[in-house]
Amino acid sequence: MTADSRDRVDRILDPDSVAIAGASADETKRGYIAMERLVESAYAGEVNPVNPSYEGEILGRTVYPAVSEVPETVDLVYVVTPPDAVADVLADAGRADAAGAVIFSAGFGEAGNEEAERELVRVAEETGIRFIGPNVMGMVNAPADMYLGIDATYAPGEFAVVSQSGNLAMNLGMQSTRARNTGISYLVSIGNEADLTFHELLPHFGADDHTGALLLYAEGMSDGRSFLQAAAEFPDPVVAVRGGRTGAGKSSAASHTASLAGDADVVEAVYDQAGVVTVADFDDTVPVAQALTGLPPLSGRNVAVMTEAGGLATIATDALVEGGLSVPELTEETRSELRELFPYSPNVSNPVDTMVTPRTATLHGDAAEAILSDPNVDGLLICGEYGGYGLTDTDGPDLPADEDTLQAQIDSAERIARLPEEYGKPVVIKSTYTPEESEALATCRDGGIPVYDALRHAPAAFSALAQYGEYLDTADRRTDFVVESDRDPHEAVDRAAGEGRRHLAEYEARDVLADYGVPVAPHRLATAAEEAVAAAAEFEGRVAMKVASPGIQHKTEAGGVSLDVAGEGVRHEYDRLMESARAYDPDATVEGVLVSPMVEEGVEVIVGAVDDAEVGPVMLFGVGGVLVEVLEDVSFGAVPLTEYDARRMIEGIRASEVLAGARGRPGVDREALVDLLLSVSDVVAANPAIAELDLNPVVCHEDGLSVVDASIGLSGSDDGR
Repeated sequence: MTADSRDRVDRILDPDSVAIAGASADETKRGYIAMERLVESAYAGEVNPVNPSYEGEILGRTVYPAVSEVPETVDLVYVVTPPDAVADVLADAGRADAAGAVIFSAGFGEAGNEEAERELVRVAEETGIRFIGPNVMGMVNAPADMYLGIDATYAPGEFAVVSQSGNLAMNLGMQSTRARNTGISYLVSIGNEADLTFHELLPHFGADDHTGALLLYAEGMSDGRSFLQAAAEFPDPVVAVRGGRTGAGKSSAASHTASLAGDADVVEAVYDQAGVVTVADFDDTVPVAQALTGLPPLSGRNVAVMTEAGGLATIATDALVEGGLSVPELTEETRSELRELFPYSPNVSNPVDTMVTPRTATLHGDAAEAILSDPNVDGLLICGEYGGYGLTDTDGPDLPADEDTLQAQIDSAERIARLPEEYGKPVVIKSTYTPEESEALATCRDGGIPVYDALRHAPAAFSALAQYGEYLDTADRRTDFVVESDRDPHEAVDRAAGEGRRHLAEYEARDVLADYGVPVAPHRLATAAEEAVAAAAEFEGRVAMKVASPGIQHKTEAGGVSLDVAGEGVRHEYDRLMESARAYDPDATVEGVLVSPMVEEGVEVIVGAVDDAEVGPVMLFGVGGVLVEVLEDVSFGAVPLTEYDARRMIEGIRASEVLAGARGRPGVDREALVDLLLSVSDVVAANPAIAELDLNPVVCHEDGLSVVDASIGLSGSDDGR
């Protein structure tokens, strides 16, 4: 991002002067509503109406025929004109050195009018002006009280909201306001993202003193790789909710890797790699952001539960475990302290059942401190009727208490509010009551502890705290997501791409991989039966035989694979494989048969890569073999991988214990696996023409591994035959 673009973004998001292009005296029109909101607010900047068809004043402000006619320099133009006038308005504003525009007008790419949208981009490139949109609701700078095209009013706070959906942006703003101890610093509806993109806004928010977290909604980004780079450098938490999470595109994938790498799976994995917390439920966005901004991160995934009822304890425990967290047993020392506090409790081992009594209200602080001091505990969930003693006329049950108990409850809350900072461990509360009803809950909330009305928010919050904590501890060991533009591709890949081919033949793929240090199984390409017999004799044992054709990727389906072949069977199988391949696809180029020695049985994994349309090249690792697409046990990481990224991918599959050795079998050579992932990452990073790469299976042993099957797909234009 250039210095000029950064300056323009700063002026757009924090403008000293605004022009409303399409201003109107008609109170029902957007051009009037936007003017009225700015003029009657506390916004201190200049507000100038622009409309070539109107003379005089609107709301006491002189109307100008063009942005270029406004006497002072305009920072931001809010465009509410008909779509066919937008390009001219943008060009005029650009010539007047306006920093940028927010284009409310619709009828562009989202309506199928891509050429009109491209014209806006051309105008921006020619004049230097930058713009948000088109097809946006507007934007808010809450500290400046600048509401542009947004009718609602939000509490000021530390959440910067950026969304492709204007309605969902406003929804997040309202949820932030209703959370009481939160609010927004900015709200930006980014629309079609034709010019300014998500990542170009992040430096402004990262440097803004009012912003402590970024909340975003996206269905797809025009430059997801640059967003990853910016997100990895962002100084505050980023919470994302993604739209369009279904994997309908998997059915058309050509390789195992492509079919396993559904868009949502890939994007969420690399978001995690960049430290971005993705929530599955839109309504978890604000609660998770509350936790990330108000609490220390989890140093592990062990969470204790304190409640007054066994049933709720069970439900809370289930919710945490299903959210990828653990509910560990407390030490005997901690249990002893808790038994002294709650001698009639049926359970003090975790979850802790304090039972419902007025005396309980006075002891929550002591109990919370005892639990948080336990070395087995990383965080604490308090749930149930906490904060409700002495309250009447509420939606919850009345829990009678005297004045001393009420005060003790507030004192206990003050103590609990201090514990996260003292112990460096987060505390989350889910209560039947609300901070508006309970002074004790308000005390906790005002101290930075989230108080939720729904249990489902708690596991999401703790999971986010664990994920973000891990990221903070390891950020300097993860990828920077930068793929060098000055690359030196392999000659074979470059040649095949230049020929317009979509695939390398397997023997070509193996040769390319070997040149990057990948341990491929030995192989010979036989173009006649006699050559196959000679190759088998050279390998001195039983061999695997596969048809060699860049146009036949699924060789098993084509009857193009024969295993465990020896002796005179080699000649027979050569002829059979060639015949099967020609019958399967008469138009395919069949170059011969690939002969390799049989590899000793081991643990089969898959290593692959795809060039994702949104985030660029991404690696895949998981359980391999014939059941790869059934088990779908895979992990992802963006190229270029670091050693930490590679190890994290290996540990990130459900079957990672199998790699360590199961049922008396030896574990696999993990260092060899790490080296393999890094080597394949190098292959992909150096060769931009690679669209898909598939190594399946890779057979892993206690000492080393061997790539048994390899395919490389290219971003060519023909059928690869």
